[in-house]
Amino acid sequence: MNNLFKRTILISVGIIIFNQLLFAQYPKNAVKNIGVDKYTPALPGSVKINGYLGHKLDDCVENGVMKKNYNLYAIPYRDHNDEGGAFAGEFWGKWFTSASLAYAYQPKQQFRDILDKSIEQILQTQDKEGRISSYKTDFGYWDLWGRKYVLLGLISYYDQTGEKKALDKASLVVDNLITVAGPGKRKITETGLSLLKSLSSSSILEPIVLLYERTGEKKYLDFAEYLVSLWSQPNKFSPNGMKLVEDAINGVDPIYISAPKGYEQMSCYEGLCELYRATGNKKYFDAVVKFGNSVRKKEIMIVGSGSSGELWCDGANRQTQFMEEPMETCVTTTWIKLCYQLLRLTGDDVWADEMEISLYNAMLGAMLPSGNWWAYFSPLAGERIPSPLQVPAVNSSCCVANGPRGLLTVPSWSVMHSKTGPVINLYAQGSWSYQLENGNQVTLNQETSYPETDKINISTQQDKPAIYAISLRIPSWSKQTKLLVNGTEIKCSPGTYAVIKREWKNNDKISLQLDLRGRIILAPGDLNAKAVMRGPIVLALDSRFVTSKSTNLWIAPQNTEWVNDAELGGIHYAKLKATSPSMGIRYSNDYIDLKPVANKPDSVWMAFEVPFLYRPTHFFNHKLESLVMIDYASAGNQYNANDLFRVWLPQPLFMSDAFPKDSWKILYEGKTRPEVPTN
Repeated sequence: MNNLFKRTILISVGIIIFNQLLFAQYPKNAVKNIGVDKYTPALPGSVKINGYLGHKLDDCVENGVMKKNYNLYAIPYRDHNDEGGAFAGEFWGKWFTSASLAYAYQPKQQFRDILDKSIEQILQTQDKEGRISSYKTDFGYWDLWGRKYVLLGLISYYDQTGEKKALDKASLVVDNLITVAGPGKRKITETGLSLLKSLSSSSILEPIVLLYERTGEKKYLDFAEYLVSLWSQPNKFSPNGMKLVEDAINGVDPIYISAPKGYEQMSCYEGLCELYRATGNKKYFDAVVKFGNSVRKKEIMIVGSGSSGELWCDGANRQTQFMEEPMETCVTTTWIKLCYQLLRLTGDDVWADEMEISLYNAMLGAMLPSGNWWAYFSPLAGERIPSPLQVPAVNSSCCVANGPRGLLTVPSWSVMHSKTGPVINLYAQGSWSYQLENGNQVTLNQETSYPETDKINISTQQDKPAIYAISLRIPSWSKQTKLLVNGTEIKCSPGTYAVIKREWKNNDKISLQLDLRGRIILAPGDLNAKAVMRGPIVLALDSRFVTSKSTNLWIAPQNTEWVNDAELGGIHYAKLKATSPSMGIRYSNDYIDLKPVANKPDSVWMAFEVPFLYRPTHFFNHKLESLVMIDYASAGNQYNANDLFRVWLPQPLFMSDAFPKDSWKILYEGKTRPEVPTN
C-alpha cells in the first residue's frame, strides 16, 4: 500500500469520525429541506488545496483570521457601546463565521480551542431575556444587523461541533426577538437606518430560517414568513413596501429595488434562498434566481464584483469610467456567497463561472499579499489602498472582517456532492475526499498549475470499482476544450458540465485541457474601451512594468492584417478588420497573442507580453510594440502611491495619461493615506 493511498484512507476515516461528531447531537426533529439542493457542499476536512490558491487560503487563515485578537470582538456586546449608532456589533459574527470556515477546512485542535473560547465570551453577554446585542435598548441603527451576525456565529459553531448549547442559546436570541418584533409588535421593516430602507435589519431572515431547519420549531418558520410578508407592506421607510420578492420577479434592476445598498440587499436574498429550502415555495426561488441574473448582467464588473460607494450603480455599463470607491470587498464576499447559494439550488454552472472570476480577481485582489489585511475598495484604475481602521475598539474594519468569509467558501464549492457523484467546479492542485451515495470512499487528486497553465490531470483513488458520474465544469469562455478519460476523448461543450458516468476504477485518469488563449473583451457600455482576459484571469497594466515612450497604442488582435502597398511606394501599415466602421474599431476576432514573461518579481503571479499597435500617423509607419500586463490580483499589490494600474484600455491609449494618480484622496481627502495597523 503506497503512502498516498494510506493518506486517502486516513482522510476518509477522519471524515466519517468528524461527521459522526458533527451530527451526534443534531435534534431529531430537525427539518429535511423541501427545496432540495442540486449540489451540496464538500464535507469538513475533506479538502486540501495546494499551489498558488492553497497558499492564499493558508495565508488568509494563518496570518489573518486565526491571528486576530478575538477577545476584542465580544466587548461591544459586554459594554453595549454601539448606542451612538456605531456598527461594532457586526465584527464578532463576521470573524467567527470566517473562523468556522477555517476550522472546517483545517480541523485543527488549536482552531477548535479558539472557537470554544470565543463562544464562551459571547454567551457571557447574553441577558436573562435571551438578548445578545451591542445596544442597550432594542432597535438601534445596527442592532438587528449585529444580532444577525451573532446568530450566524452561534449556528456555525453548532454545525461544526454539534454542541447543542450554542443552538439553544441561538433559540433564546430569536425567542426574545419574536417578543419585541413579532406580529403586532415593532415591524422589523421600520428598524435600522431609514436610508437603507431596513435592508440591514431584514437580512436577519437568513439565521432565523437556519434555526428553524436545525430545530424544527415551527414558530421560527412562521416568524420568517411573517418577516417576508412585511417586505410587501407599506411602512414608514418605504411607502410602497420594500417589494424585494415582487420587484425581483418582475425584472426590476437591482439599483431600483428598495435601497441600492449592494451588500445588505444581497444578504436579504441569501435569506430568501434558505426560506425556499425550508418551504419549497417556488416564488422565492424565482425571485432569487432572477435577482442574481440581474445583478450579474447589470452590476458585476469584469473582475467579478460591483458597487460604487457601496451602492449599485449600473456598474456593468459604467465600469470604464473612473469611479469613486468602487467594488466594496463586502460586496465581493456577498456576491460570492449568493452565487454559491444559487449554484447549490440550481446546479447551473454559470454561478461557478462567476465565482471563479470573482475569486481570482476581485477577491484575491482585495487581500493584501500576506493575508493579514484587506482593501475596502478595489478600483479598475488607480492604486490599491488598505482599508482604514474603522473601529479601533475591535482593531478592524468591515471588509477586513468580511473578506475571509468569501474566500474561505472555496473548499465548500470547489468539488461538491450530487446524487450522481462528485461535481468539479474548480480546478486547482490538491485532493478531495468524497463519499458516494452507497458509502464508498473516493479521492480525486488534481495535478495542475491552472490557471497559469491549461492542463489539468485528475486521478481517482478508491478501494473497489463503482458506477457513478464525475461532472466537470467546462467554462463558458473555453471554446476549444480537450477532455480525455484514460486516453479516450470525451465530447464536451463550453458553458456546461461534462457528465461522465461509467464504472470508475482505482487510478483512472482524466485529462482536461482548457482554452487559455488571450481574449479581447469589449466594454458593455463603452465602444472605445477594451480589456484582456486569459481564462478567468483579468490582465492589467501596472506602472512597474511600463517603459514605453510611444504616444498612443492600440490593442493588436491576432487577425491584424499587415499590408505593404506597392502603389504607395511600399508603405507598411496595419489593417484592422472592423465589424462596423462607423462604430470605430470593434474587432471581428477577439483573441490576442500572449507571451509568458519568465523574469518577474515574486510578488507577481502571472505576467505576459501583450502586442499593441503603434500608429504615429493614420496611413504608414505602423509597428507592433509589446507591453507587459499582469494578473489583476497582483496589479498594484505594493499598496503604495507609486504602484498604479488599469484594466480598461481606451483606444487609443495615451501613454502619458495611462494611470490616474492620487485616487486615494477621493475617499480620504485631508487625511493621511491609510496604512495597515501594526498591532
